[in-house]
Amino acid sequence: MKDRIYKSVVLVSFLILFFVQLRLTYNTYVLRDRDYSLKEKELINDEYGRSIPDDKLYHGGGKIIDSILSRNMPAIQQAYLYNKQEFNKLCKRVSDTLITTLQKKSTMDSIFRSIVKRNNLNSNLRYLLTFESIEINFDPKIGNIYIFDSRSNPSVKAGPNTPYGIVIAGTLPDPNVQNRVTYLSVSGKLIYGYRVTFNLFVDAPDRPLKVAIEMLPTFSLVAMCIIIIVGINYYTYINWMRQKKEAEIKSDFLNSIKHEFNTPITTILVASKSLDEEEVLNDRTRVKALVHIVERQAKRLHSHINQMLEISEINKNINLEETDLNYAVLTLVNDYKIVHEPDSLTFDPHTHEILMLIDPFVLTTMLQNILDNSFKHNDSTVKKTAIFITEQTGEYVLHIKDNGKGIEAPLKQKIFDKFFRSNKDTTVPGLGLGLYYVRQCLDIHGWGISLETELGIGTEFMVHIPKHQTNTDL
Repeated sequence: MKDRIYKSVVLVSFLILFFVQLRLTYNTYVLRDRDYSLKEKELINDEYGRSIPDDKLYHGGGKIIDSILSRNMPAIQQAYLYNKQEFNKLCKRVSDTLITTLQKKSTMDSIFRSIVKRNNLNSNLRYLLTFESIEINFDPKIGNIYIFDSRSNPSVKAGPNTPYGIVIAGTLPDPNVQNRVTYLSVSGKLIYGYRVTFNLFVDAPDRPLKVAIEMLPTFSLVAMCIIIIVGINYYTYINWMRQKKEAEIKSDFLNSIKHEFNTPITTILVASKSLDEEEVLNDRTRVKALVHIVERQAKRLHSHINQMLEISEINKNINLEETDLNYAVLTLVNDYKIVHEPDSLTFDPHTHEILMLIDPFVLTTMLQNILDNSFKHNDSTVKKTAIFITEQTGEYVLHIKDNGKGIEAPLKQKIFDKFFRSNKDTTVPGLGLGLYYVRQCLDIHGWGISLETELGIGTEFMVHIPKHQTNTDL
């Protein structure tokens, strides 16, 4: 439960941090994008003004506006004064005609290309010319009257529309305040005065990319910060899990010690107390039996203590000798058969002598621990363990195969950990150090180990011994 809460807290904290970092980065990008301005903006504005002196929008734009407005102004005035509904219809019709004509007869493409070429500007620059509004002044007392305003009445047939007016010419997809070069209201005088307002936008199509490149250091710092935080959280979590695992293992180890040491100590105390009784002292048979009990339990304690000491001393005194692997294993098997049923353990030596540098004591102790596990974790009526040696490409393989309980698949990689015990049943003796000692012995000799196991069938340990080991290799 605590593990799940810890994971949830870490995940939620990371997501909140990631969202905050993402939001701050996005806001920074928006600000940079807003502040980004085309370096040539002022130059283009001046060049555009010089290209259309005393004209509107582009060459010939003023004549188009004057011709359409001049023939409609009287009708517009009459409709405004006497028929508002007719005025609105007329304004819409005049606006559509004016904008459509301006679009069809636009010379803005040639003007813009000329400006770019004349000033050696980026050939990828794109522009957008928009028509924003038309105002007419019939009477100074009334003031200017809109016959078209894209901001309040954008619905005209000419389209397309933008927040800055109807598009007259150009292909720039995203007009905004940052890339607006010209915002101009030009007045004219016909029967009555009028004023038109229009915009020119110029920008490079890859501006978002340029802004992103400018922010590359910021992006890198944010990414690095997130990676470091993830790394710290991951390291903290792994370290916490390792400490938790070690605490659990140590707790299991202490429980094992408590059982493994208390049992012989209690037995020795009871036997000692019995030896103090007069009735027992007079019976030599009972005295002899109790002495044997004390001796066995003392040996058991001695074995546990030696096992723990062997773990701490294993790397300090290594004595490598040229030894025949067959002989070393056979010696152990013969000794082991003395305390077990002779038929329960068999050894099939290799066909020829296998000489290699081995520490006989370390090897013997290693095999002893594997065999102890084979017999301890075996509930078969007839316990069987077979040892044999096979030769493969580049190595010899020492097999120790039993018909015991087998090992659960998730535990296969854990059984060599210090203090680990796959069987929590305290009736099975052990401190969880046997197979850890095996791993230490293998590391000393530079050997490897693998195992195959099946629940209820048994386990086979395979020690992989390279053929061409030298003193340097070891």
